Amino acid sequence: MTARTPREYRAPIAIGALLLGLLDPSGALARGGSFPRDDPWNAERIDNLPPDIRNAVLHMCGSRPNAGHYFATYLDNARVVRLHFEHFNCEGAQQLHHRADGCLHQDYARTGAHYHLIRNYVGRCED
Repeated sequence: MTARTPREYRAPIAIGALLLGLLDPSGALARGGSFPRDDPWNAERIDNLPPDIRNAVLHMCGSRPNAGHYFATYLDNARVVRLHFEHFNCEGAQQLHHRADGCLHQDYARTGAHYHLIRNYVGRCED
């Protein structure tokens, strides 16, 4: 009998590990792996806004607001932040930001270390 080298053990170990992962229902595959869950409506999107913009948005809503994926878009290397209120939701509050002729949009521009509102308009929804 000849001794096996470490290289000869690689294939059987890899096959065994694969079979163990597929057959174990409590394993990572059964739990969906380690992919983070990204809810379509999320308050963290509001929390991640620059402080000046975040404070203005929080004052527009009587309750804790949630935002969709494209609520805030960043233009000109984040010098301008455009808010799309069709992707904004105040929990339990009436949707005041949607109108028959479109949806509220706001543009904020950075001057120095602060952002200020430069444009408030009704535009196409899903813009």
